[in-house]
Amino acid sequence: MLVQASGLTKTYPKARALDHVSLEIREGEVFGLFGPNGAGKTTCLRVLSGITQPDAGDAVVCGVHLRAAPNDVRRHLGILFDLPTPYEGMRVSEYLTFFARLSGHPPAEVRERVLWAMDLLVIRHLQENRIGRLSMGERQRTELARVLLSPARLLLLDEPFSNVDVDMRIALRGVLRAWVSRGGSILFTSHNLIESEAIVDRYAFIHLGRIVAVGTARELKETLLAPAFQIEVTDVDRAMAALEKVPHQTLSRGGPGLIHIGLLARSDAAKVARALVEADVDLLEMKSVGTMEDVYARLTRAGYGFLAPPGGTS
Repeated sequence: MLVQASGLTKTYPKARALDHVSLEIREGEVFGLFGPNGAGKTTCLRVLSGITQPDAGDAVVCGVHLRAAPNDVRRHLGILFDLPTPYEGMRVSEYLTFFARLSGHPPAEVRERVLWAMDLLVIRHLQENRIGRLSMGERQRTELARVLLSPARLLLLDEPFSNVDVDMRIALRGVLRAWVSRGGSILFTSHNLIESEAIVDRYAFIHLGRIVAVGTARELKETLLAPAFQIEVTDVDRAMAALEKVPHQTLSRGGPGLIHIGLLARSDAAKVARALVEADVDLLEMKSVGTMEDVYARLTRAGYGFLAPPGGTS
C-alpha cells in the first residue's frame, strides 16, 4: 500500500474538515476522491501531503509516517493543487528547469528531462513564453509537466484536467495511465464524474469530512443503483413482447431500435438475452445506463444526506 490512513481528523473553528477518515491506496491504481464543495477533499490532500497537520489519526504515505516526518513525505509526491502559479515572470523552460533541479535530476539530465516533459504535454512551442502570459489550458499543461518531472511514487492531482480541451484531456488520460502502469499511484479529485470512469480504478466519496462509500465503479453501481440497461434490437415490437416475461421494474421504448429496461436484479440480465433469442430477435447491443453521476445522485438524494457506506470506509 502506498497510503494507509487511519482516523484522520482536522477541525477548523467553524467546521470539522476531516472526521476520522480512513483509506488505503494501492500501488498501480488511480484512486478518485469525490464529493461536493466543502466536503473535505482538498483538506484530505493537504494532510496526506504533510502540508497540514491532522488533529488526530495518522497515515503512512510511501513508507513515511505522516505525523513523525511530514516534510519527508513530500520527497515521494508530485503535487498539483488548483492554486495560482507564483512564478508568472519565469519562462516555461526556466520554470520546468528550476523544478527539475529541485527534484534531484542529475545536472547532465535536466535539459533532456525538461524537453521530454514539454513534448509529453505538447508545450515545447511555448518554452520561451512567460508563465503569466499563458492561457489557462497552457498553464495547466505546464503544471502537469512540472508534476511529471518529479521522481514521485504518488501523484496528488486536484482537478488535473480543468481548462484543458477535449483532445488534450484524452491524451492526458493516456499519459497518466502509462505513469501508473510503471508502479506509481494517483490520488485524483475532480467534479467530472462522467470523465472519471475513463481513468479511476477505485472511488471514495466524502461528505462533511467523512468517507461514506468506497469501491470500484462496478461495485458502487451494483450496490447503489437499480440495474438498468439500454438494448438495441432488430425488432422492437417482438422484443417488447418477449421482455414482458422477464422480471422487471420498468420497460419502455427508446429511440429507433432501442428499448430501456430496469430489472429487479442484475442477475436477471442473462434472462434478457435468453428471451430475445427465444423470440428470434437479434440483440445488437446491451449496455448499462448507470453512471457514476447516478451513484453520486443516489448518495446525495436527500439534499446532502449521504447514505451509510455500503462496504466500510477503507
